[in-house]
Amino acid sequence: MEFKEVNQTDSKEFREAMEIYTEAFPANERHSEQLIGQRVRDGLSKLYVASSDDEITFLAMLWPLETTEFILLDYMATKATHRAKGIASAFMTELGKKLRNTRKYLIIEVEDPKFGDRQNEKEKRVKFYKRHGAKVLEGVRYLLPPLDGTVPTEMLLMMFPEHTGKEIGGALIKGVISQIYRDLYHRHEDDALLGAFIHDIGDSVKLS
Repeated sequence: MEFKEVNQTDSKEFREAMEIYTEAFPANERHSEQLIGQRVRDGLSKLYVASSDDEITFLAMLWPLETTEFILLDYMATKATHRAKGIASAFMTELGKKLRNTRKYLIIEVEDPKFGDRQNEKEKRVKFYKRHGAKVLEGVRYLLPPLDGTVPTEMLLMMFPEHTGKEIGGALIKGVISQIYRDLYHRHEDDALLGAFIHDIGDSVKLS
């Protein structure tokens, strides 16, 4: 399985990737296609795809957090007709090798199974990342800002690949979350939604 970075937003690859994106994510978790295109053109967001028989079957969008060792997994999805074929697993395996070589870590936003419906689906997603060695930032509440102006989504944050220790500094995680809110969601450090949970993060965060 080969994964290709897409830089041209007027390409067939980008158009088909956006079709998967729209199908896979609810409106309150989606940025506009125009904003994604602008971020890709500006080099802020990295879009990777996989294809089969000249059809895009998978997409992943990564957002490197400047001046940190972290990269946000902004979105990852497989086309409905090609799921359960190991495409996402292959991407995680390849990405894990690159991250270990560059000593970078992926931050993953994943819906918390304890909230809302589709509990089994959410639990499967958490288990998928854990199978590949990702760890949950234990006790860290994270609210995904609503991108359609409705309600925020309760999330877990995960870290990939394996960290050398069993915990990580709370101040570091607070900084990463604040940077995600600022850079991706255009929310300031005094944002009420951010303030609803970030001050509850302790001096150290366990990885489980």
